[in-house]
Amino acid sequence: MEKLHVIVDLAKCVGCFNCMIACKDEHVGNNWYPYTAAQQKHDQKWIEPEKHERGAAPFTEICFVTKLCQHCNNAPCEKASDAITRRADGVVLIDAEKAKGDRALPKACPYGKISWNEDAQTAQKCTMCAHLLDDGWKEPRCVQACPLRALSVVFCSDDEFAKMAKAQDLMSLTDGSNDPRVLYRNLHRLNTCFIAGALAFQDEDIQRAAADAEVQLLQNGEIVAQLKTDFFGEFKIDRIAPNSGTYELICSLDGYEPIATSVTVADESPCLDVMLF
Repeated sequence: MEKLHVIVDLAKCVGCFNCMIACKDEHVGNNWYPYTAAQQKHDQKWIEPEKHERGAAPFTEICFVTKLCQHCNNAPCEKASDAITRRADGVVLIDAEKAKGDRALPKACPYGKISWNEDAQTAQKCTMCAHLLDDGWKEPRCVQACPLRALSVVFCSDDEFAKMAKAQDLMSLTDGSNDPRVLYRNLHRLNTCFIAGALAFQDEDIQRAAADAEVQLLQNGEIVAQLKTDFFGEFKIDRIAPNSGTYELICSLDGYEPIATSVTVADESPCLDVMLF
């Protein structure tokens, strides 16, 4: 059976917050019973891009990680309350009436995406705009409103999606034990580090960018990554595991002696000063 799956691409999201605004527009002031009660105007954010920064000046990178209910196949919230129901298409819903007064229910979500509506005295979360899907829509409002298609919806069987996830390197926000229906592309921008720097050479009184210089990153004598500097003599080696230890960086440029330095990767992305040949 075809089920709903969501893909979030960190390389495309620019933090415009259109998804959150569209969600508010659809749900604030609108009771979509039996799917959900009206969303509270303030405080509740059923979908939200969260900013994450890597690196240090002058080599910094910002990405936005859009977080929402993961509509897990193995949802902790479903085990915590009989107010939680799962549809045949995989969408997980909260019965607003059954959840009334259950202030503990928001704590059951490991992603923090179940909200408490103080006005309605009930728990709420993303419904994937199930009321619109049932009315013939092909995607929820948040996906429709995303200008760069950082959000996309795929309707297919779970087996087909598992193959797609493997082929496209889609990953879950956590360890995947909850079997979420929301997966992320380019998640390395959140959970890995990079090593960045720049190379230059002295031309009389002028330092010039060492474009097209070769950069090798080694650990324990083995080459981990190899690339060339860009037009500005800059390089960036990405997808390095945090706290992975000390590496050796060897840089070569035709006509000059190679230069080498060691760099340690802790929990932040190290950025090196300009190195001169």
